[in-house]
Amino acid sequence: MSWPYRFLPNLTEEQKDHRRILLDTYAFRAQLSVLVPLLLLQLYFLGSWTARRQFRGGKDDVPSSPRGKELRGSSARWLRDVESALTRARWWGGEEVEILGMKMGGRKGEVLGASVWMGWLLVLCIVQTGDDYFHLTKRFGIIAASQLPLQYLLALKTPYSPLQYLTRSSHETLNSSHQLLGRITTILLYLHAIFYLGAWITIGNLASKIQEWYVLAGIFGIVAFTAVGTTALSPVRQWSYRIFYTTHVTLATALLPVLFFHVSHIRIYLYETAVVYAVNIILRSLASTTAPASVRVLPSTNLLEIEVPQPQGVAVRQMWAPGQHAYVSLPGHPTLRTFRSNPFTVASIPAVDGNLLFVARILDGNTAKLAKAANESKRQHEITVEGPYGVITHAEKLLAYDRILFVAGGVGATFIVPLYRQLLADLSPSKGSHRRQRVKFLWSVKSKAEINWALPAEAREREGFLERLIVFVTGCREAGNMTGTSGGFALGEPADDAYGETGEGVELEEQKNLLSSKADEDGKTAPDGLTILAGRPNINKTLDQTFSRCHGSERVAVVVCGPSGLTRGVRDEVGRWVGRGRDIWFWAESFGY
Repeated sequence: MSWPYRFLPNLTEEQKDHRRILLDTYAFRAQLSVLVPLLLLQLYFLGSWTARRQFRGGKDDVPSSPRGKELRGSSARWLRDVESALTRARWWGGEEVEILGMKMGGRKGEVLGASVWMGWLLVLCIVQTGDDYFHLTKRFGIIAASQLPLQYLLALKTPYSPLQYLTRSSHETLNSSHQLLGRITTILLYLHAIFYLGAWITIGNLASKIQEWYVLAGIFGIVAFTAVGTTALSPVRQWSYRIFYTTHVTLATALLPVLFFHVSHIRIYLYETAVVYAVNIILRSLASTTAPASVRVLPSTNLLEIEVPQPQGVAVRQMWAPGQHAYVSLPGHPTLRTFRSNPFTVASIPAVDGNLLFVARILDGNTAKLAKAANESKRQHEITVEGPYGVITHAEKLLAYDRILFVAGGVGATFIVPLYRQLLADLSPSKGSHRRQRVKFLWSVKSKAEINWALPAEAREREGFLERLIVFVTGCREAGNMTGTSGGFALGEPADDAYGETGEGVELEEQKNLLSSKADEDGKTAPDGLTILAGRPNINKTLDQTFSRCHGSERVAVVVCGPSGLTRGVRDEVGRWVGRGRDIWFWAESFGY
């Protein structure tokens, strides 16, 4: 089959106008096409809500109550089969993509969706191009440009992002789609450039073309997209997050004015992208506040604690929900602050505690600067907080499940602890209640001193907090001096760093500890009622116990936050029970790269 495209010289003005109309039409269709998956997603949400209302009763029905069990038992079998199939499909879609045993980054569902989207855009690039080589070449470029507003919209950090509302996802979840769409756009731009390059070589005017300003602007665009994509690769981010982030933000900003001078036909999409960019800056600025805060290094740890008084007023305090995070830094010019702030999970419940508490392991970069400030003589430091960001529905969603298992590794507990406290408060104010017995919290730490920040100050809440918590000390020095009975958990296994924090951190910075972790007597004193065991929790046995003790119709939630080795291990074990058709909600909050 011969190559169908050829150079068409001496096109009439009418033919050129017709080609321009087709180029603009298909670029417009490519941009509007995103409404189709968004509409399908809304229909899915509506169907799920309708099924829950019809077969599971009202919102206030307690899952483990007789009414809740009766409603689930009377549900149509076909609905349960559909739910089971959807659960397995979602679980498969959440698995990491592996090629030859190597994890390539991205989830199967995301990559599948991106592949379908790429195929659709390629169809739009080819349809009605006839045999016009330059029409095909220009189509690749304008279709790529039509994706820029969506690309920047996916990168919005503000919780007011329309995509976050429509998909019920956080910025962190949408960020994977942002990365995949960036790769798709880059591929289309490569094809655009390669086709033009081939034409100029064939015609023999390459030398003169690459000296023209609009061509140089296009070359800069290709180089910028390549640099952004390269520095976004996982090895580069792990080597230096600062290089990745600085390159990403700088080039993403410079691309818009440069592409403006490339060709005039894509400017409508650049205007849209500029609006998204400006809105993002304005909303992030409005979400930022600078206030005096207490900054200190926790005794016997290399953990940094930042406590910011919460602004007064019910409306303001209710803005923050358990499981959210904020960007924290020392104050400075907003433009420069963007490059030296890091996401910190809010480790408190602001509406209850009256403050924003942040706890992070001290690494190189922003946390090192904050730790240096903590070592200064003055007690109060001006701290800039931007937020809140992240999903706000976790605490409410957990109430719909019969059994809940929390698993945290190290400072990953900053995400788990507020959800755990809120859940206990919502279930019952008293220790020993029936539903509290169905909650379990496993926390692995290097030393006992690392748990002190999480213990509630109020005696009654502290007692309930410790009731369902089991702490596993993995540090060699302390664990070697401890004894304990398993109580259903394997001690001291595995021996490697599968569930440790080696190479991981809450801050997206170079992996380098700056402070030593020396245990003292205070760190070795466990609070009354706290169960502390040596070694690591056996997740396999824990989940087997959790599911074997509950009826097959009961719903189980598993929430984990910690190093990637921990989240992968928990996910693998939960996957066995998903395969058996159990109704499970699994959430893994990662704090690495």
